Amino acid sequence: MDFLTQNILLIAIILVSGGFLLAPLVTRRRYGPEVDNATATQMINRQNAQIVDLRDPSEFKKECIAHSVNIPADRIQNELNKLDKARPVLLVDNDGRRSRMAAPLLRGTGFKEVVILQGGLNAWRAGRMPFTR
Repeated sequence: MDFLTQNILLIAIILVSGGFLLAPLVTRRRYGPEVDNATATQMINRQNAQIVDLRDPSEFKKECIAHSVNIPADRIQNELNKLDKARPVLLVDNDGRRSRMAAPLLRGTGFKEVVILQGGLNAWRAGRMPFTR
């Protein structure tokens, strides 16, 4: 007991650090895998992945990834019939938040491979990846 009281700060630091190390694992389990720009590009080119842009139509019209389909996050449940359940789905939005909410829904309705663009379109843009207008 003496050790605990004398080293409470050290123990707290260890517990907080452990929490930070486990957070990505918990997030991945809840929302599914996130892929970087290079992996997303490979999925698009080699696996014919469907790119689903979850932003509002006004944002989508300004710029989007080529061959992406715009299904706003608030309408995704009603427009799942636009997607092929047999093909991989790459979910994109500005920062990944909307994608994390939509991914479990798609998986729950029978989509086999659903991934999220890590960092969203902000990361895509920062990586100087191509957009269309």
